[in-house]
Amino acid sequence: MLPRHDTHSTAFPIGLLLLAVGAILAYLAIGGAWSEKKTETAVYTPQITDNAKPR
Repeated sequence: MLPRHDTHSTAFPIGLLLLAVGAILAYLAIGGAWSEKKTETAVYTPQITDNAKPR
């Protein structure tokens, strides 16, 4: 007789993955709420200069 395959064998890895995603989201939410300094970040792009000599 062939052995039966357990259909619930994927429940543990999927549950573990969802638990890890939930823990990461909670960590980010708590960290974001805890550091409410509201600092603004400025991003400056490099200036483009015209080259006199073509490449």
